[in-house]
Amino acid sequence: MPKRVFLDTNVFLDCFLGREPGWRATAKVLDMALKNEIIAFTSSVSFCNVAYILNKLEKTRIVENDLQFLLNIVQIVPNTAQMLGQALLEPLPDYEDCVQYVSALKMECNCLITANKKHFQHCKIQVMSAVEFCREF
Repeated sequence: MPKRVFLDTNVFLDCFLGREPGWRATAKVLDMALKNEIIAFTSSVSFCNVAYILNKLEKTRIVENDLQFLLNIVQIVPNTAQMLGQALLEPLPDYEDCVQYVSALKMECNCLITANKKHFQHCKIQVMSAVEFCREF
């Protein structure tokens, strides 16, 4: 059975914007999702954040293609009022990261991939960078 992986917002931004140091690894993770080697999830919050940031930064690029690509390979976790309330109780330093973490738990993900591991201390699931994930799997 493929590994269930939650992708944080910065994973998509690193890939689409070519941000160093991990954009190649994030592209590999998305390719793994495309090939059904992993089951990839992200929250509806992440999808909206990615859409907003890409549209703001990439005015000359057709952002809709990137967003449609994501919709085809990543399962979007709808954030409910219960999940948003649960996120308020999580001890992570950033509320948006709490929402991501609660979304990963809801979907029973094996790991959470992020460029900001320090924001996800004391999680009940494994937290890895895209580079670490590619190295391990």
